[in-house]
Amino acid sequence: MWERLRDWVRERRERLDLFDETLVARQDNPLYLLGPLLYYFWMITVVTGVVLMIWYEPTTSGAYSSIERIQREVPLGWLIRGLHKYAADGVILTIILRIYRMYFLGEYKKPGELSWMLGFLGLILAMISGITGYLLIWNQRAFWAAKTVLTVPVYFDELPIIGPMGFGSMIAYIFLGGPAIGQATITRFYALHFGISLVLLILIEVFFQRTRRKRINMSLLPIVLFLVMLVVISYVLPAESGRRADPTRTPLPILSDWYFLALYQYVKYTPPLWAGLGPGLLITYGMLVPFLDRSKGRRPLERPFFFVVGVMALIYFLAFTTLILFNIAVIEREPFIIMNLTAVILILALIWELRYRRRQRAAADQPRASAAAAVGRAAGHG
Repeated sequence: MWERLRDWVRERRERLDLFDETLVARQDNPLYLLGPLLYYFWMITVVTGVVLMIWYEPTTSGAYSSIERIQREVPLGWLIRGLHKYAADGVILTIILRIYRMYFLGEYKKPGELSWMLGFLGLILAMISGITGYLLIWNQRAFWAAKTVLTVPVYFDELPIIGPMGFGSMIAYIFLGGPAIGQATITRFYALHFGISLVLLILIEVFFQRTRRKRINMSLLPIVLFLVMLVVISYVLPAESGRRADPTRTPLPILSDWYFLALYQYVKYTPPLWAGLGPGLLITYGMLVPFLDRSKGRRPLERPFFFVVGVMALIYFLAFTTLILFNIAVIEREPFIIMNLTAVILILALIWELRYRRRQRAAADQPRASAAAAVGRAAGHG
């Protein structure tokens, strides 16, 4: 068993594609530059983050003031902070787009399973790094966004098996460092925000050293264009500081960075059990989809069920984000409709998948049946 697992890992490791896209020669199509762009944005995020550490003060009393000082007093501080923010957004965006490209094109199939799993894990780590960095601003929006996110693990206490053990509350307490968000929380988030980047940087450098691959496998033109784009966005839409965090005043609606908004709306929609179970199931599905999809085809319509799940995830992400941004959801009515609609769509998608596979098997059996009949006729004539 262990030998088979070792052989499986060795075979996938040789074809591991983290940043250097195999189709990178098609630089006229940005979808095939997502790997190099991911590394490029991440390097900008790391470098600017190290610079910001010089002036940042990770305390509840000094965090907000230090951010304001960076933004208004430090020479080019607004640019450094803007590059850090928008490059980090670029990291999340490129990972999401790359995952969707890999999903719909079936790139997670053999031998791409390990590339897919590491990419999906990278998205989770990037989102954790994002929310930990978001709190470091210590403004109203960041404070309440972090508080909302940290309620999600508590919902795991509603699960039948692990719930009585208080597993979810324990996770929340580890992140909080106490019963509520405070100095211990900001210390933990600061350490996590820095630690995740440091560990990933070391691992990725080891990967590059062992594989001898190029770090940014794209031409100079897109490198310059995307850097100029980040500078322009940082100037036109400078990173905001907002109002200092106030635990006694709850802003409505509670908003975070764009990639967490759909989760917030989902938590508002669902009862505690599903609020904890849903994200867990989604992460499990994402990590295991290379092994769940046993079809041979790579085209979307050759994998009907998985195609429908991907489209639904995209639609729900966009719809939930819109609903919470404009605060137009009707909590009393819409969750029931959405949950039932989701169940119906998944059942229909499963039926579509089963019927498609049945037709595929019938089409594969037909030549064999014809060949057997031909052999029988030939034997009869003989």
